[in-house]
Amino acid sequence: MKRIDIADWTISQALSMGAQAARVELSCIDMLNVQCDDAEVSTLQQNSSCALVMRLYVDGRYGTYSTNRLERSEILSLISSGIACTRLLTPDPDRSLPDPKRYYQASSLQQNRLEAIALGNYSEEGNDRFDPVAMALSVGAPILGADSRIINVSTQLGYRRGWQYLADTQGFRGLSLCSQSYAFTSVSLHDEGDSRPSDGWFDYAIDFKGLSPALDGLGRKALDAALWRLGSGAVPAGRYTIAVEPTCLMKLLSPLIDAMSDYSLYQKRSFLIDRLDSVITSPILTITEEPQHHGAYGACLFDFEGVRTSATDIIRNGRLCTYLFGTYYSRKMSVAPTLSGVNVLCIEPGTRSRQQILDSSPSDVILITGFLGGNSNEATGDFSFGIEAQLFRHGERIQGIAGMNITGNILSLWQNLAEVANDTEKVTDGYFPTLFFHDIELA
Repeated sequence: MKRIDIADWTISQALSMGAQAARVELSCIDMLNVQCDDAEVSTLQQNSSCALVMRLYVDGRYGTYSTNRLERSEILSLISSGIACTRLLTPDPDRSLPDPKRYYQASSLQQNRLEAIALGNYSEEGNDRFDPVAMALSVGAPILGADSRIINVSTQLGYRRGWQYLADTQGFRGLSLCSQSYAFTSVSLHDEGDSRPSDGWFDYAIDFKGLSPALDGLGRKALDAALWRLGSGAVPAGRYTIAVEPTCLMKLLSPLIDAMSDYSLYQKRSFLIDRLDSVITSPILTITEEPQHHGAYGACLFDFEGVRTSATDIIRNGRLCTYLFGTYYSRKMSVAPTLSGVNVLCIEPGTRSRQQILDSSPSDVILITGFLGGNSNEATGDFSFGIEAQLFRHGERIQGIAGMNITGNILSLWQNLAEVANDTEKVTDGYFPTLFFHDIELA
């Protein structure tokens, strides 16, 4: 973090050159990616990069400019041209920095760093003592040749590690840290006719030390997932009970979150307009935003504006508890700011396991393991999503499902939430269990 002084210097220069306010984001990231196809390394990429984003408030106007050239002469040129360009824009009096009372505050940058490390999503140790190529090759090795139908085994392994420093002209100074290591293995198989089903498995950790224990069984899990795709086909169209795995649940959550956002509400392109404090889903659903959840991938002390984060109810027992208003749209709509977005979503789990619910279901259950494209209407909530799934009957898997969609309305779907399992998984967007919905249209 030797370059932090560049951000503070940029702030002072922007003020001296005519900006009334400014915010600067300086980030430096180290990245590595290894890809192996079967027993050969096909891709090896490594880079370190730094970038500076500058947000200028000039004469009632607002502009954003960025560069990865951090020499002071280059930045001075960017500030000068940025201020000149911003003055050409239409005035927007609602653009401003947040109320300083809402900022995250630490007694020092060192205290900020300690608090960021305490979130549990950053590794100080790093990955230098590990061989990423050997690790990547080891994932697929146990399954190569394990089944005559295997066409290809592909593994991607890598990491992303770095920091971001945020500063503005109101005196905010904040440091964020991140590190993430990942491995993903996919397997493609021969099937009847021209079908070539494939599937995969992935795992994450904050560093290679944490990831290593998961690598032993990763290839086998990917192969098993692909084998479940064999013989997949359509089932009769109709209304079914569906279950959605935690790893793909965000596909159904995103339309809800988008409809709560300030931009959608301001544009009147939201199916949740005038629904605050109303029951919008099944009463068994509770979703909280827990941005300082220990170990969560998105855990953070403050948001992109520098506003301190805190646990917040999004939906409680089916009731919509908050809209997502950042500084800008809260001023445009004359409402109090709430959240600029979500970082770590947590769904309150139920009491029964997924298998217990499948075993006790009196009807067939479609377990969705992935989504394939599709779309939803942000104004009405109508949707149609392609699915990859498995058909279960009395708790037993019957067949894979392909070439079908689920259709309906997002609000109706969430009102038909029938049960929440207790199998909470840590995923990139938060902590989700398997969810069961009844009476969903399959086409």
